[in-house]
Amino acid sequence: MALLVFGEPSVRQAYVGVMRLVATANGARPFEGERAEMVRKFAGLQGCAKCHGLSRSIDFSHLLGVDEPWPNEQLALAAIRGGLITEKDRLEAVHAGLLVAMFAPEPDLVALQAARWVAQALDCDDQLAANLEQIASLNTAAVKADLFRRFLSERIAVDGAVIAAHMERHDLAAITRPALIERYHGLMASAPPGSLGAEMRAFYRDAHFEVPGMPGSPLPVEFLGSHDVHHVLSGYNTTPQGEVYTAVFNAANASAGIGWLAVVLLQWHQGVKLGVFEPNHSHLDPEMMAMAAARGAQTKIDIYSADWDWLSLLAEPLDEVRAAIGIPPGGQVGPGGSWGL
Repeated sequence: MALLVFGEPSVRQAYVGVMRLVATANGARPFEGERAEMVRKFAGLQGCAKCHGLSRSIDFSHLLGVDEPWPNEQLALAAIRGGLITEKDRLEAVHAGLLVAMFAPEPDLVALQAARWVAQALDCDDQLAANLEQIASLNTAAVKADLFRRFLSERIAVDGAVIAAHMERHDLAAITRPALIERYHGLMASAPPGSLGAEMRAFYRDAHFEVPGMPGSPLPVEFLGSHDVHHVLSGYNTTPQGEVYTAVFNAANASAGIGWLAVVLLQWHQGVKLGVFEPNHSHLDPEMMAMAAARGAQTKIDIYSADWDWLSLLAEPLDEVRAAIGIPPGGQVGPGGSWGL
């Protein structure tokens, strides 16, 4: 996972502490509004007794009230660092802090600076936080292009230099070999009723999207096809909100989903154009965000991985695929529902 930590109560408390610290910009502003509400929702997820088989829920109330739980940011950091023992837990807490910083409807430089300060103080990689901070302060095309290139390279396991060259020529879709496009389209066309592939056909019909690999497709099938499968499996639609909830699901499911979540939050929540799609603003529901993270965390297979063979599942019954992967019920689109806007 790239977005949640579990384990001893001290680990979970430190995780919530990072989210609180970023929400208040290191104690410089009140803990209130939707940002605070999202921290509370994630705290409920982290401490839920029923969700995790605990004898009783974990009490985070001292971290969730209006009064500051620490006299200053250094003591806050000391308390947080003491709970986050492993490098993995520290990094996932930093990612949760970035999620809080990017939950604002517009780029929030102060919160991003707080998130980067936490990353550096916890000895974590702060490259993503640095990129987001630069975009919020300078809005430079070069930084946005670098963020998108690194995300796509990680996502489809193609060297960053190759991605950069294709971006320069505006032909990212050409990364996909014709044989893969032919295989994908053949599997989609032949998928039987009730299968994942049949639901994918409904997805493209409802959303008025071309099937990836068609002329004019903006991205490689390796990414765009599997991303659309993520929508169908997780049950989130193609509205800007649905894009964000799908990305939160990915970030909690995957070992490396945080880059895509950052791209999506910039693109479809804060209205900052990255990559090839037109940006949009969306109003996000804190509870839906937490539920998307919970569902992603419970999913047993990393469907974000470039090694996941999603093509082989297109002919399989959709319900059986979801059950085998371990995706919990939920999402926005139920049986027979529309995937469109």
